Amino acid sequence: MRARGARRATRSRLRQVLLAPGLGLLVVACQHVAPRPLSASEEASRFQARSLDSAPLREFLEQGLGLPVPGWPLPRWDDRSLTAAAFFFQPALDVARARTDGARAAVRTAGARPNPTLGVSPEFVTNPEVGLAPWVAATQLDWPIETAGKRGDRIAEAKAGARAAREAFAGGAWDVRHAVVTALVELAAARRRVALLERESALQRELAARMEQRVRGGAASEVELAPLRLGALETERALAAARTQEAGLLPGLAAAIGVPVQQLSGREIQDPAPPEAHPLATLSRADALRGALLGRSDVRAALARYAAAEAALQLELARQYPDLHLGTGYTFDQGQNKWMLGLSLQLPLLDQNQGPIAQAEAGRAEAAARFTETQARVIADVEGALARRDALAGERDRLRALRADRERNLARVREAVLLGAADRSAELAARAEALHAARNLEDAEASLQLALADLERATEPPLFSLQEVAAAPLRELGAPRP
Repeated sequence: MRARGARRATRSRLRQVLLAPGLGLLVVACQHVAPRPLSASEEASRFQARSLDSAPLREFLEQGLGLPVPGWPLPRWDDRSLTAAAFFFQPALDVARARTDGARAAVRTAGARPNPTLGVSPEFVTNPEVGLAPWVAATQLDWPIETAGKRGDRIAEAKAGARAAREAFAGGAWDVRHAVVTALVELAAARRRVALLERESALQRELAARMEQRVRGGAASEVELAPLRLGALETERALAAARTQEAGLLPGLAAAIGVPVQQLSGREIQDPAPPEAHPLATLSRADALRGALLGRSDVRAALARYAAAEAALQLELARQYPDLHLGTGYTFDQGQNKWMLGLSLQLPLLDQNQGPIAQAEAGRAEAAARFTETQARVIADVEGALARRDALAGERDRLRALRADRERNLARVREAVLLGAADRSAELAARAEALHAARNLEDAEASLQLALADLERATEPPLFSLQEVAAAPLRELGAPRP
């Protein structure tokens, strides 16, 4: 009876040794992520359902960007509201936002401490001594302890990577802003060009018709009529090209925003402000370079990548020093209870981490060179944008003076017509010249507006608090994706 009781106690103790670790592992909660299947047809339907009148978009404008919303739906859309809608809808920013979320998650990963290792090794003795249990069961717990501040270096590297990702998001937002403004300027210019060409074409046709009457009456020759016909044909060709261009620009603006083109049809879209009202119209070279070299998103991203490279080097330097492993264990050895406590570490005798250190040092040098390269590119972008702005401003002023001269000439011809010193054909020709000068000026104004948009992209002045938008995904703003 006594031996049977001893065997029963032995089996109970053995079950405790073997089952306790498994029960402990079951206590640890596992995270579950629900599957999200992707369907091309469903995503296409969701895209077609996007609306500029959606309530989540209004919430984003008001709460996310702090834009005033006088009424909803908006009665008129301008460059700022269209840019905000692009921030909400543009799929390219969703990609950048996901990368930013991943970089933030990498900070949590870097801060994780290494888990201990639990080992269980039961043994069965086939020829135990008389009176001894045949079982030997051992559990070992290995607890790693990082040294030399490795965890802090990992966190520093990950945080720098997260900053670089946020700056990349801001750069993507500026790309979206530039695409919207460029499409808006081109659309407004095309509409004005079509309107002027329609008036100019009507005048050209009337001039040609009057000259045909004179030719039929014998008061003029075909030689005089031919240039007018060619001018009318050239104007018609330009008008057809302008209409074709205008037809393709509205879908381009919709694509820049990230909505179906039907969402822009029939809406009142305000033309961009004239170049002289643009805040960068008189920006000096010194201010432009200082702002871009200190504040542009790619410059800040390059600095963050350098900080990440520096932290990576410090991490590899810290890895020269081995981590400690604290070992504890318990063994049930045929009825005997044995406890163990040990300390171990890897001896850096054959490898002192020289290779990874050299790689990290080269990575830091590359990051420094890329920062210099980024600054050089920023300077080139700003200098080029300023040169185009100033050259086009000069061309605009010259064409503005030419248009004023043609307007004065038209006034003189009209006065001559009233006095009987000129006929209707002379007035039509003067009006056509004035319209042609106005069309050239409109083209120059549009080119100058595009140059100012390039300058805005090159300098990235404060707009919409893009850093806050980058750091706050839409779901955190309470605006679910429509």
